[in-house]
Amino acid sequence: MANFDSSVLKSHLDRANDPANSTYVRGRAFEDALEHVFAAVPGCDVQRNSLNRFISEEVDISVMNFREENGLRALPEIFLVECKNWSGPVDSATVNEFAAKIRHRGCTLGILVAANGVTGNPHEQTAAYQSAALALVERTRMLLLTTADLSAIACSRDVVGLLHRRLLDLVAAGTFTLG
Repeated sequence: MANFDSSVLKSHLDRANDPANSTYVRGRAFEDALEHVFAAVPGCDVQRNSLNRFISEEVDISVMNFREENGLRALPEIFLVECKNWSGPVDSATVNEFAAKIRHRGCTLGILVAANGVTGNPHEQTAAYQSAALALVERTRMLLLTTADLSAIACSRDVVGLLHRRLLDLVAAGTFTLG
């Protein structure tokens, strides 16, 4: 487990948002930020950029969660993280693809980190929110994080609290939630 350092997270997010950097550099920096976040959570071990044996699906970050006392006790032992550092919101097709990737890996949870959120309206469950709701009916849970969420994190305890709240909100609301 690495120590959480908010200045390291900020540095990664600054590189991810710098328009002077190439799309590739910004995407890698966004993944670096998430790797730093999850590696600092007690009981979590991370693995980056894993391809399936058919070389048809890549997982940005896989997390092994040992459910330690101060860690992600409410989350499953293995979950996937998809990083989308897009200038606009992530669409429903991309959410559907991520839900399929979660199922194809035999997981029950994935965390979509969409820099600028997702399309649609959470209250009306339109667009990407509908995709998350339909996945939940199939027992595939997806949590949503944004750059704003990441920027508000000061320590690993904040990560744990945020993810536990999002999981509870997901089940209670029946779709992604923010806030």
